[in-house]
Amino acid sequence: MAGVEGLEAGPHAIFGPVAADLEKIEAGLRRLIESDPDVVAAPMTDLFAAGGKRIRPALVLLAARCGSYDLETLTPAAMAVELIHAATLVHDDVIDRAQVRRGRPTVAAKLGDEAAIVVGDFYFAKAYEQAAFTDSPEVVAILARAVMDICAGEVRQQAIRHRYDTDVDEYMRRIEAKTATLLAACCDIGALLGGLDRPKRSAIRAYGRLLGLAFQIADDVLDYESSEDEIGKPIGHDIAEGFATLPLMMALEDDGVGGKLRQLLQTHRELTEAEAHRVVELVRASDGPTRAIERARQLASEARRELETLGDGEAQASLATLATYVVSRKL
Repeated sequence: MAGVEGLEAGPHAIFGPVAADLEKIEAGLRRLIESDPDVVAAPMTDLFAAGGKRIRPALVLLAARCGSYDLETLTPAAMAVELIHAATLVHDDVIDRAQVRRGRPTVAAKLGDEAAIVVGDFYFAKAYEQAAFTDSPEVVAILARAVMDICAGEVRQQAIRHRYDTDVDEYMRRIEAKTATLLAACCDIGALLGGLDRPKRSAIRAYGRLLGLAFQIADDVLDYESSEDEIGKPIGHDIAEGFATLPLMMALEDDGVGGKLRQLLQTHRELTEAEAHRVVELVRASDGPTRAIERARQLASEARRELETLGDGEAQASLATLATYVVSRKL
């Protein structure tokens, strides 16, 4: 559910016509969290202080900007989706036993798993409270469905831990739940609150889904290709946790390294640290990352085509630029 942190031209520059409003959302989120009991606010404040691209609230604002734009109505919805994202990160780090997030100790590493779970639960509840302030039951329902999909996907993912022979279709279902479902929901919420008609709302939701798929594939490539300093967490995190992602699946088809990888990747067996590092080396030496990022580019192109239904405008242009950015970013 996590992705890259930061944007090359400033934290919100890529979001064009809503960049200034996104800064207001950011400041509002910080004030909102500061008003909470310190036992939950302190760890969440630290997580927010570590940075983040805020792509989810930006999608709410940009989608609405394609229709009727009312920042006062949109603000609680934009806050809600970012709180949902933050809560999933806290829970993810418990599940993955992660010690570092965005270059800092995770909530679980600092407070323990039990406390981290409760912190995540608190902010899920706070997200639904914010969603309710939109006075739209449908906004709450869209968010609830997205979280249910995320949770079901996480259970599904845990069931295939250390099953390195899972196929691409299974991987795509996994990243749909992990990332795409919330990005699609953000677009849908913005379109709903912006009063877009049904065809345009359907198109921008489809854009969000495709953007999420491209985003996660690119993120999985970065897990093999970048350095720990760049992404703020250990390289090869997914394979160390027992999960095969698209770069590895593509590398297994590479005649040069596929056989060596299969010798290392035995179903239901946890890799040692040295073996996980060796897998990373082999994937890097293969055409797996290149083939995977090409798939991400194809999905990003499909996302941009969905925007054609929305006509021209600054928001549409920013959404198109974002689809290009997510598969070309280098942290």
